[in-house]
Amino acid sequence: MSEEESVDIEQELDELLTNVQPNLQDVFKRGFTNVALQQTKNGEQLKPDTLADTSYFAKNTQVNLSRLELVKSPTFHVQTLSLDLKSMSMAVRCSLGEVNIRGLYSAYNENLYNLIPVMADGHVVISLSNMTADVNIGLVIEDDAFSFINPGIDFAHDEVLVKLSWPSPQRNGGYEFVTTEQLAKHIDDLPLTAAISLPLYALLRDKLQRHLAVVLRQATSVSELVSCKPSLYEAYSAMVDSLAENGNRIVDMILINMRRTLLQNCREVLELPPLHAMFMHKIGSVSFVGKFETDPGWVKNLATINRINDVSVTRRDPAKTSFHVTLRIKDLQIGYDEYRIKAMGVSCSGRLAAAFNSCSLHLAVTIGLAQTEPYAQLDDLTLQSMDNMDLHVTGLGPLSGLSGAVGARARGAGVAHAAPALSAQLHHDARLALAELPLYHLLHGKQYDNYLN
Repeated sequence: MSEEESVDIEQELDELLTNVQPNLQDVFKRGFTNVALQQTKNGEQLKPDTLADTSYFAKNTQVNLSRLELVKSPTFHVQTLSLDLKSMSMAVRCSLGEVNIRGLYSAYNENLYNLIPVMADGHVVISLSNMTADVNIGLVIEDDAFSFINPGIDFAHDEVLVKLSWPSPQRNGGYEFVTTEQLAKHIDDLPLTAAISLPLYALLRDKLQRHLAVVLRQATSVSELVSCKPSLYEAYSAMVDSLAENGNRIVDMILINMRRTLLQNCREVLELPPLHAMFMHKIGSVSFVGKFETDPGWVKNLATINRINDVSVTRRDPAKTSFHVTLRIKDLQIGYDEYRIKAMGVSCSGRLAAAFNSCSLHLAVTIGLAQTEPYAQLDDLTLQSMDNMDLHVTGLGPLSGLSGAVGARARGAGVAHAAPALSAQLHHDARLALAELPLYHLLHGKQYDNYLN
């Protein structure tokens, strides 16, 4: 193909994408509603969405949360949708309405136990009003259909309401449920709701991503979009591949620098504070008080962080280029080399370790020129999920009935201690990489070979 023919095809492709974009944008909007109707018709919305048991410790009170589930599966209503076919990106704002979570709680205060009965069992309902999701995705072509990669999904809500109800004994015998309410502006403002924010948002992200995948797959074929012309299809695929190649090169340099810094500074393993809690536990109809404590713990394998797919690249402004990618810590583990439990006159000790097989983060970086000076800034580095925990505990022996409670404490420690620690460390190393690397020159092909050598 001559250079003149190549230029003509690129110009034809540019005009075609400009012309079809508004109609395809409307197709995607309608797709959101159609997929929701399909799911309701197929009964998918009736399946319960559950969260794993967890626990937290605040103000000398141990709180366990169990049997957590969404009261109703959320429906995603599009408020705004912006499509950019030339950058292969899409931005969506969805409304989820009110999201409600219900479950059981049990709370035990160690300081008051010897004075009054302070074991509280009851029901909890958490309501997040007017929840919205801001979504940014990169588009890719798979089997002649659109798909997406590197979803950046941020949730917001107006307020959070927590309702606790528990059975209160009456003078004339029997019990009556008493209810109390607590209101906060943000889900992380209350210890009880903060304990479930990470797994809840991970669940909602997963549901929204499944919804998006169906919308894109059903929308249109890419070959029809480019008028079934092989030359245009090849040019469009080449454009997509070129965007990904540039993005991969930049992000790989950042990750190489981050991993090297983590290992050189011995920050690949971070220390976690020890756990200490008095607890009351029920096995069947038997309740007993126990003590659980650990030595200082650790979270490790931060240097296994890597991207899991191609990078999404957008350039809405000629002076700056943005990169989005999904990262994964391949083998994230937390643990305590020694834990100790005393309960029912029995003591046991051993080692506790938990591996999180699904630990993903969203990275967003912008590189550009500001008054002829190159810059690189970190726009986002958010821990999106820390799920699928495999627990290994030694030494429980006669207290093996507590294995579920130990797992809940490990999961709670992961959210309360490990997640903030690894997020802070990775933010530090990402900013350091952006400051050290000549990313603007790497983006434009300068110094790349020298850096690799």
